[in-house]
Amino acid sequence: MDVLKEFIMQYGYFGVFVSLVAGLIGLPVPDEVLLITFGYLSYIDYFHISTTVIVCFLGSVIGMSLSYFLGIKLGAPFLEKYGPRFYFSIKKQRSVQQLLNKHGKWFILLGFFIPGVRHLMGYLSGIAKFSYKSYICLTSIGSAVWASLFVFTGYGLGVRWLFIRDDIYAHKMLYTSLFSTLLILSLITYFIYKSISVNKKKLVRSKEQ
Repeated sequence: MDVLKEFIMQYGYFGVFVSLVAGLIGLPVPDEVLLITFGYLSYIDYFHISTTVIVCFLGSVIGMSLSYFLGIKLGAPFLEKYGPRFYFSIKKQRSVQQLLNKHGKWFILLGFFIPGVRHLMGYLSGIAKFSYKSYICLTSIGSAVWASLFVFTGYGLGVRWLFIRDDIYAHKMLYTSLFSTLLILSLITYFIYKSISVNKKKLVRSKEQ
């Protein structure tokens, strides 16, 4: 993180852009922490808040696009072989692939907010030959909401973010587990609700016939 911080401080917005692209293609970059830190740097006038949000949005979209085209180019065997080195276990890859196949567009949009899942979606969408037009529309929406949410959070927290960040690093695994669990439960709840709604509509149609 210290090396990344020096890179960003040295190269400014270009460093912000590159760090987000790197994180979204799977390199070990703490994306959410980074975005909140960018918001804090905007709070202390090191960056401009509007420019920061735009650069973060562009970095997210480019990163997700790169992972999509890498998925097309490299294919499933490459991801299965080298994915575990970047904490993308075979089990996680298959779970994400199943959800992607089953729920498609909704999963790309909502899964964007789950660390680990977000990084896999681009590769797996490319491998599955998911429509790039639909993919880029969904990831653009996800990127805009995701980047704005965390950057403005950092801006709103101001100097309090420094104390929160230290606490997060001290209990990193706990916070990551809680955050991921809440998001996964939210997704499961949504998909169950959607499935029930679809089944009800089918039942109504069958009765009408």
